[in-house]
Amino acid sequence: MKRYKYSALVRLTPPDGQKSPGPGLPETDARVVVRAEHHETHRSKIFSALISSAYGEPLAPSGHSIQTTMTVLGDDASDYLDAGDTFALWRGHDIGRGVISRRLYLWVESA
Repeated sequence: MKRYKYSALVRLTPPDGQKSPGPGLPETDARVVVRAEHHETHRSKIFSALISSAYGEPLAPSGHSIQTTMTVLGDDASDYLDAGDTFALWRGHDIGRGVISRRLYLWVESA
């Protein structure tokens, strides 16, 4: 399984139907699901990910984008995520959207 590490700008959104920001994520490092679109087929796929605040600021809806580091698991994640690509974050419901700034690293785990 490959692990891709990305730098991304993320904006968390309030839960549906709420105008005020929700509590966000209680930790500065959080497990989330990333939904992204394939570059050629435009089909969506979900990936398991760990998202971390780049500067230790809370991961909370604030009206502005937060610089994050995102580690995504998936052998084909690069077919869905690259610099400039948008994605959605999900944790039981949609919690935000983001855009990839750049790929930082790729790990390939040997069996």
